[in-house]
This record gives sequence, C-alpha cells and structure tokens, in this order.
Amino acid sequence: MDIWQVEKATGNPLTDAYLSGDPKVRCRYEYMAADQADMVRRAAQVEAQFDHERRTKLTAALRSYAASVTGLRPGVETLLQKLADPRSVVVVTGQQAGLFTGPLYTLYKAMSTVAFARRYEALLQRPVVPVFWAATEDHDFDEVASAFFVSASGSLERAQLWERPVGRAPVGEHAVGDEELNRLMTLLATRLPDGMYKQEVLDTIYRAYHETDNMGDAFNHLLCAWLGELPILTMNPVRPELRSLVRDAFATVLHDPKRFRDAALAGAKAVRDLGYEPQVDVQPVHSLLYLVEGGRRLALNFSEDHEGSFLLRDSDITITKSELLDRLQQSPEDFSSGVLFRPVVQDHLLPVLAYVGGPAEIAYHGMAKEVFAASGRTIPPLLLRERVTVIPRNVQSALRRLEVSLEDALDRDLLPELLVRSLRPAPDEVIGRMTDAMRQTLAEANPYFTVIDPALETAMDKTSRTIEQAFVRLQFRTSTALMRQQNDVVQAAHTLSVWLRPKDTDQERVLTPLSVIAKYGSGWLSKLCDRTLCSGRHMTFVNLADTAEPGAHERGRDIHV
Repeated sequence: MDIWQVEKATGNPLTDAYLSGDPKVRCRYEYMAADQADMVRRAAQVEAQFDHERRTKLTAALRSYAASVTGLRPGVETLLQKLADPRSVVVVTGQQAGLFTGPLYTLYKAMSTVAFARRYEALLQRPVVPVFWAATEDHDFDEVASAFFVSASGSLERAQLWERPVGRAPVGEHAVGDEELNRLMTLLATRLPDGMYKQEVLDTIYRAYHETDNMGDAFNHLLCAWLGELPILTMNPVRPELRSLVRDAFATVLHDPKRFRDAALAGAKAVRDLGYEPQVDVQPVHSLLYLVEGGRRLALNFSEDHEGSFLLRDSDITITKSELLDRLQQSPEDFSSGVLFRPVVQDHLLPVLAYVGGPAEIAYHGMAKEVFAASGRTIPPLLLRERVTVIPRNVQSALRRLEVSLEDALDRDLLPELLVRSLRPAPDEVIGRMTDAMRQTLAEANPYFTVIDPALETAMDKTSRTIEQAFVRLQFRTSTALMRQQNDVVQAAHTLSVWLRPKDTDQERVLTPLSVIAKYGSGWLSKLCDRTLCSGRHMTFVNLADTAEPGAHERGRDIHV
C-alpha cells in the first residue's frame, strides 16, 4: 500500500486562515496552532476544571455503553482505564449518525482522532483518549438516510431508507425496521461488488442494525467494527446517564437565554466584520437549545415580551422557565443543543484537549468564542481531520489505460477530451467554425432581405436558431458515435469519474466505506493511522493496488511518508 500527501487548501477561507496562522483571525480562536506549548496549557486547564465525580460517572456510562452496544474489546477497556486517570484528557470528534456510517470522511475523522490522541499522549506524557461523539440528536433525516457506493456494474449506486420518522424527530432515535433492513441487505447483496470481505461487510451491517434499536447505536456499532484495530470510545450523547452530567450546561442557558443569543449574534458579527461568511444562521429569539416534545425536536425560543417564558417553534406550546428547569431535572434527555452550543455541552461532558473536525466545523467554531465565554469556558484547540482519497486497483488500471495523470482525473471529467484525442481538428472546433460561418453569412444577407420587407428579419432570426439547433444535434450525434466506437475509453473514464469525482465533488464526501471495505477490508486504515503526519493542510492519497506509486509529475508537491 502506497501513501503520499499533497499540500491542498480546504477551500473554506476562515479555516484556511486559521490553519495558516493568519494573525487576522487570531481574535476568533483561543489557539492559533496546536503546538506543544498550546497543548500543555490546555491540558493543565482541563485537568483543573474536570472534577473526579464527573469523571467517574462519565467512565461508568461509557463502559456501560460499550458493553451493551459496541463491545468491550481489550483496546476499549484500555481506553476506559486511561479515562479514569485524573490526569487524562480526550481528543474528540463527531458526525451525524448516517446510514452505514455515512461518507468515507466519517472513518477519516475517527482515524485522525486516534492518530492525534497517540501523538499528544507521547508529547504530553499523560493519557490521551480518542472519543467519537455520534450526533444522534440532529433532526435532518435527509442528511443521513442515503448511502452511496460503487456497484458491481461500476455505477454510482444509492441505498436509501424509505421509512421516515415523524418530522423533526432526532435521527439517532429512528429504528430501521426488519422489512426495511431486509430490503437494504438484498440490495447490497446483489449490487455490491464481489470481494474478499463482502460477506463480512454484509454480516456486520446486519448485526449492527438488527441488534440495536436505533440508528445512533447502529452507527456506533458499525463504526467500531470497521475501525478494527483502531479502538475509540463511542458515545450516544442523548442517553440519560450522559445527559444528566450536563444539566448545568443547559440550565445556564435557561436562566439567561438572551445572553447566549447575544453571544451568538456577536460571534456572527465578528466573523462577518473580518470579511468571512458565518457558517451558521443565528435566529434572533432562539435560545440555542431544542426540546424534544412528542418525538419532535423543536427549537426552544424565548419570549421577548414575557421574561421567563419560552415558546416551542412550529407549535403553540408555551413553557415557563421553572417548568423547563424541573423537566431538566427529571428528563435531561429531552434537551438538545443547537450547532453553536453543542461544542460547549461537549466541553462540559468531556475533558476535551482538542476537537478534530472538518473545514466547516473549524469555521463555525470561529463564531462560538462568545458562546463559550458565556459558559465560562474557552474554545479548545481545533485540529483538521485527514482528507483522504483512496485509489483502488481498477482506478489505477484506468489511469494507465487512458494514459492520464491522477491530478487531471481529479480535476475534471476527462471523457470529452479523451474521445477526440486522436482527431485533429476536434469535432467541436469544426462545428464551431460552421456555426461562425453560418452566422456571418446570415448577417451579410440580412440587409438584402430586410430591404424587401423589414418583417423578414424575424424569419432570418428563426432560420438562424433552426440551423444552430441542427448543429447542436450534430454535435450530440457525433459524441454518441464516438462513445459507441470507443466503449473501452468510455468505461475507463466512467470508472475514474465514479471513484474520484462522484457527484462532481471529493470522493470522501459522497462514497460510503462499503465498496472499499468489501474489497480491501479495513486494515489499511490502521496502516494509514500509523503513517499519517496529522498536519491537516494536505490531501492524503492511498493506493490500494499492488502497483508502484505514480510518478512525481502526477503528484505535484508531495510529502513522502
């Protein structure tokens, strides 16, 4: 397995400024770069504020969860023992509980978190535990209900949940029924390409959803199975034993919701004043909290007119502050945090050394400084997850067959230029000349006909449009003929497009792990974790084929590992 890395910006301006150490954005973050001095300072701060009772309850809750959902493997037990150490801190990441763990970058987030935990444990000489926070309370079902994979025929295939929960229900609590699960398993059995690990993948998926009663727990079960030799503590944060540990965080907002609203608005304004677009819309009367009522996650708005009263958005329900505080004591799992308050809740629950996120997450943390301050806390160091593109054997073969570089295949759809590579001039150029000549001829003839009758100009315009449409049809038929004659080129180009540019974006953002793990297993993740540089400001390429690494001209500026 070959691994190489190329410097590549994330494309998010605020995140790129943060990662490059731009002093312009220093005011929005507590730590500009997660160097050793930053981490020493942060670790001491966390150790001082995280009390023994909370740590004991947290460790017990995560041990119980692992025993009942993901399994108490030796590596997990070791992590739990580390977490019980009063000097220990955690590196945490998270993601929505998507179908089949969602896009590949979910695995890369988890792998990066393990790698960072190992790195800072060695640097700080104290236990550092990797933790994965499954975002089970989110209510956007469409974000988690689909899973894309490359089918046996080489096309982009979509597995999708048909059964929907009630509107605005927390997605992590949705149960995949037996009939739905059997339908999905049949789809995967027939459409997923054959591979050494295909049956193992199918068995693992079935167990994950059959042996749990909600998507959140199934997600964690599957994530741990696919991480294999990379142990990580997973959590479902809405479980009562965990929610009970953060009552004080929610209570602080309930006592003074306007202060937190103002903090969020101030953060958005500060980011905008620096010339960046805020990642999160802040609603003027939103308390940053949600309440689960009747199975629906509804925004908890405060009343501008009646202090101490809250309104549930999209309902006619009014609740007083005292009623909410009583409910928080009795049923803390009914309370849910919005995107800007979730990191604060996380910081209350866990001894957070650092957070591992994607480009958008690092950017929206730039809005959260005032929200953290309102809670008496500071934004933790932010680490960019590994960005990874895997190159299976058939992609490597297609690159050789077409004699194109990986860089070009990642950059654009190569098929149009490959079809005409041997034609000089290209059909588009010939048709372009014909079009130009036709337009010139009609323009020169136009005065002749309009002298006869000015109304003939309309007929001339219609004639021009008709001929141009004929040229478009000619171009299409030419392209179809070339594709028919060069079917092998079409298939190879399609392979590159589906694997490297699915839906015209990065592979890691669309494809789930299904196709990769069915053929190659998940052991390559451990190797990647061992060899990753954890610098964040690059794209990592993993060649899973038994071939030599592409030449330097295909890699640009690379970092050998």
